[in-house]
Amino acid sequence: MLIGSIYGWEFGKDDLFDPRSQRNRDDCLEPFRVLRNYASLNGVELHTCDMLKEKGLAADFNLYVESIPVDVLAKGKNYLILFETPLTVPINADPEYLNLFDGIFTWDLNLLERLDLRGFDHRKFKEIRIPNPVPEEFWDEFEFGYSTRPNFCCLIGSNRHANSADSRELYSERVKAIRWFEKNALDQFYLYGNGWTVPQKRFGRMGKLIYRLQKILPLISNRFNFPSYQGPVQKKRSVLAKTRFCICFENARDIRGYLTEKIFDSLLAGCIPIYWGEPNIDEYIPQACYIDFRKFQSYEALYQYLTNMTEIEFIGMQRAGREFIKSDSFLIHGSQMFAQKIINEITGVLSN
Repeated sequence: MLIGSIYGWEFGKDDLFDPRSQRNRDDCLEPFRVLRNYASLNGVELHTCDMLKEKGLAADFNLYVESIPVDVLAKGKNYLILFETPLTVPINADPEYLNLFDGIFTWDLNLLERLDLRGFDHRKFKEIRIPNPVPEEFWDEFEFGYSTRPNFCCLIGSNRHANSADSRELYSERVKAIRWFEKNALDQFYLYGNGWTVPQKRFGRMGKLIYRLQKILPLISNRFNFPSYQGPVQKKRSVLAKTRFCICFENARDIRGYLTEKIFDSLLAGCIPIYWGEPNIDEYIPQACYIDFRKFQSYEALYQYLTNMTEIEFIGMQRAGREFIKSDSFLIHGSQMFAQKIINEITGVLSN
């Protein structure tokens, strides 16, 4: 029996694997339950690092979730799972940090294909996809069309900014989308997520100064920063299931392999995604399932396209999305494949 220690959710006493955990918002931790189950089937016992320390057990390997400082006292091989881009987590592009690990699981094709040559040991990089749980409700009887979807368009996301200056960031583009709909179709647009009671978050010293000044104005004028804001959501599906279209912009665009839950959440709920991010998205998801924002010259053009879409066309896109999720093509984006790739790689190395 091999023992693995997980860093990044320490002090939780294995609540990373507990569906009742307060941190399991929208069942975001489901991939780690699948990871632990698959590990157990293959002779591996997984715990958060605090549990192993409490039991006085030494790990054969340590698995770091995202960019956590390496525990220099920990024994065994060190592995890292990269989820975010360096625009959001700058250390994810730091060769000095990444070279501390014996293996790195990533979606980043520039690293996997050795196109990024900044001093990385490319032999360490192993391909995974960001995993997407399929909720049980997806398999229930589904009603197609507009009748159960009174809301026209939504955006779900937190009010954040990139942590490095880069023209590829899409945090500010989300705000442009929000502002356009608030100005031109406020009664048809719904904004959800955390942090929208304050102005747009901005990067850099000047950005922070602008943010602080803008934060004062609503207090003086007694106006909301974002009038379309509906508050946070516990389950995104509860919103998406009653909405026709969702703006699904990644945190950054034109980064090969960066494909997150945003588009999948919509597809799983029968909501049509308006997508921008992965430059070759059609290689992963059929074009019939989503709306490619890059095809439109303006938000006005996008809006006209959405309002002119017939219910028959809408149902066709819904059907295409559900067929994709049920197909073998979706498997690489699922939790089971995520678990298999990580555990198979680690056990293969440690058994030699």
